[in-house]
Amino acid sequence: MAIETVGKFQLHLIAYELPGSGKWDPFVTIHKFEDEIQDFICIVEKYHASDQAFETYDEAIAEARRAGNALIGAAES
Repeated sequence: MAIETVGKFQLHLIAYELPGSGKWDPFVTIHKFEDEIQDFICIVEKYHASDQAFETYDEAIAEARRAGNALIGAAES
């Protein structure tokens, strides 16, 4: 798992290896920092970032990052 900060958001990037296939399935969880409570709250829980499985862990994490950034962009607009 990797955690990346984008403004007031944290992306928790996760990839699970699919049993027997050697492929990786990407997910993202998004937390947003709330000034009022001075803490992060979860706004998206374990979002399945793609219907496609990826050959490598790094490719799956990159897809989770792409999906997370797209969700943040939608939340900010």
